[in-house]
Amino acid sequence: MAIGLESVVFTTELKNDNLVITQNMGVQQISIFNTTATTGSVLGTRSLGGVASSAIAIAESQTVTIKAIDASVIEALTIDAPAGCTLQIIAQ
Repeated sequence: MAIGLESVVFTTELKNDNLVITQNMGVQQISIFNTTATTGSVLGTRSLGGVASSAIAIAESQTVTIKAIDASVIEALTIDAPAGCTLQIIAQ
């Protein structure tokens, strides 16, 4: 029997839709895998200096993993699966 904190896992397949991760969801890590030839994308909200975030493409068979630092959570992230795209998402 393991002793420690519980870890709840979220799983879904996102098709022709988007998912907005917000701070109050408490997500510490998320992995996104594209199972299709249609490109999906992920978009953060942070700016660095004068450069705003822009969407990053997730191509077929590509995985993107984003992890918060230490015990913090991901503040804001938009995942987009356009028509014809299936993104498999696992988050903790």
